Amino acid sequence: MIYCSYRRSVTDVCKGVTCIGSKLKGAWVGFDQPGTDPFDTFAQYAKMGYRAMDSDIAWIPGDKAENRRRFYDLGLICLCSWTPPMKKLAGDEAAMKAVIENAHFYDIQNINIGWSSVIDSFGEGYGHNGTYDSMMEDIEVMNALVGRLSAEGLTAQYHNHYQEFTVHYKGVSVMDYFLSMIDPALKVKLDVGWVYVGGLDPVEYMEKIKDRLGLLHVKDFTEQIKPRYLVNAQKDEDFGFTAVGTGKLDLKAILAKASELGVEYAIVEQDRMRNLSVSDSMLCAFLNMKETGFLE
Repeated sequence: MIYCSYRRSVTDVCKGVTCIGSKLKGAWVGFDQPGTDPFDTFAQYAKMGYRAMDSDIAWIPGDKAENRRRFYDLGLICLCSWTPPMKKLAGDEAAMKAVIENAHFYDIQNINIGWSSVIDSFGEGYGHNGTYDSMMEDIEVMNALVGRLSAEGLTAQYHNHYQEFTVHYKGVSVMDYFLSMIDPALKVKLDVGWVYVGGLDPVEYMEKIKDRLGLLHVKDFTEQIKPRYLVNAQKDEDFGFTAVGTGKLDLKAILAKASELGVEYAIVEQDRMRNLSVSDSMLCAFLNMKETGFLE
């Protein structure tokens, strides 16, 4: 990838390259609207100003080529394919081939690999974070997956949660094990909201991993600690998820750093709605990012 000088204005137009200091484009992950035609939802988000989705659209029924055409005709692109849990993917050649075929079909560069043992607490309750041995098994599996995907011209991305920062073995965080022991071809799909919940400053962490920084998830929280106790079965509790720009994260500083580092997309995510509807949360997030001056 070619980068322009950061001395250029963020309003400069850079054709065919990603410019350090250029404005970001809006993207999203999730924000499904059950019962609604997905293409109506996509058209709604495109009209708001979003330009990409962090997913492929292989899940949509119907003719695959026609669905691709309709999606891309909205001015949208697919940024990344998601996969089954990493250990399942590594042991299922048919699933791996399907992931690779989908990526090439949708012109996708990035593949999300995830569900390491350290985030087991999301299913089993706070404190269930695997063991040192299970972490080492995860590292072995991720190295194999990164090599396989790299051979196909694809970029593996690991999506962090908070546990990679709060769980330590022998005085070292799980994330630092990952960064030091996994093939540098693995990029971090950094979720700044979970970085905050993990007790770190998102902007400082973006600088720390700038050579490994891949895609960027922009999430917001009203508080830091309670989200750590999230259990999937407890749907009624308020775990602090809130529309981007309405919580405690410094949205402007995050997008400024992303722009400085040459990140192309700000991918909004909100695991649970708060007071707004799904579509209103999407619009709120886009306008709040736009208001910082760092979003197209």
